[in-house]
Amino acid sequence: MSTDIDARRKKRAMLVFVGCCVMHACCFGTVLNSSSAFFAIVPAAVGVDMGVFAMWITCYGIAALFGTFFAGILIPKFGARIVISLDVVVTALCVVAFTFADASWTWQFMAIGAVMGLTGGMYFLYATPLLMGAWFGKKVLGRYLGIAQLMSGVGGALFPLVFTSLSTVMGWQSAYYLNAILLLCILFFSLTVFCEDPAKIGLHAFGAEEDEMGESKSLPGVPLKFALPTLAFVLLFLGCMLSAFPGSFNSFVQANAVEVLGPEALIFSSTLMIALQVGYIIASLVGGILVDKIGVRWLTVILYAILIVCYVSFSMASTELALMVTAFFFGMNNAIVTISVPMLAREHFGMKAYDKILSYCMMGVGLCGSMGAPVIGIIFDMTKTYSGSFLVGAVIAVVAIAIILLSFVPAKKVREAHWEA
Repeated sequence: MSTDIDARRKKRAMLVFVGCCVMHACCFGTVLNSSSAFFAIVPAAVGVDMGVFAMWITCYGIAALFGTFFAGILIPKFGARIVISLDVVVTALCVVAFTFADASWTWQFMAIGAVMGLTGGMYFLYATPLLMGAWFGKKVLGRYLGIAQLMSGVGGALFPLVFTSLSTVMGWQSAYYLNAILLLCILFFSLTVFCEDPAKIGLHAFGAEEDEMGESKSLPGVPLKFALPTLAFVLLFLGCMLSAFPGSFNSFVQANAVEVLGPEALIFSSTLMIALQVGYIIASLVGGILVDKIGVRWLTVILYAILIVCYVSFSMASTELALMVTAFFFGMNNAIVTISVPMLAREHFGMKAYDKILSYCMMGVGLCGSMGAPVIGIIFDMTKTYSGSFLVGAVIAVVAIAIILLSFVPAKKVREAHWEA
């Protein structure tokens, strides 16, 4: 009987894992990481300024803050199956809505971006760490979470080429239709596989140790009422918030190359984004395995050390080779948000209130992520170079890792005082 249950939970956990991979590839990989394909085509085809079209990205980032917050309320109340399925359908409809764009559109781009951010923040920013954290034990979570998260990089490397080719042959609207179809593929998993708590269907997390298994639906960890009003949570929130700042530089890597090498480097600058995505894919894969071996504390230290070196390198790089190598390693910084943040939340407070604690941490990520780009832009306007922005980023990275490391001390005391099985 025990063998049969073990086989069932492994099979279900693997299906959840595959579903999360599809969700990242077909959502994050298409909507955000492939947006460059549409930026290169749609504004000119529709007859709107690039700045007007780009408003949807800004509104997306702001709305995603609220999406992660509401996800922490709605998923525990209504279940992952209902919430994720509805979010996917709404996101697909928003993607299709882009096909009706014309030269008169302004607020429409903002509205679509806001709705997509609200729904997207719920399922691909929040749901994947939640589902993976529930279905995989601490000893194996890192490697599976890392692989699932890296699929957004795979999608970001693959789908821009697909969308661009399709737009050339069948028109830019067809690329949006394909994007919507890819999003709807997630429904198969959300309707048939996803469940935020294995105990609801009589199972435990795959690879879980004895102390991670409970007979009731209550998961082991620190209750929310004891976790939130603590120094450990405040430090964790601040550290997670600052960890999003490096991601703001992703949009400026190409601009920095053009500023350093001149306008003739425009074509070369586009290859830097491929190097950045490859770096992220490798970091997600290796980091997911490494975190199971050395723990989230040391993985985060390694990633931040690489990030700080990259900031300094970007501020001084003056050749194509230096920029390419730096972009590759800089891409690894995305794993701080996708692997370290959810693993830190679980490490500090366990699984009892993991869903809500993670949603608050992701709100911090979204807050800093949406504010980072304007800060970088202001520094560039003041100095006429991106070097100053990169050095500021290095300082913020030092502060962030210091805060994260400090959070381990009070977190241990909170666990000792309030841990419930």
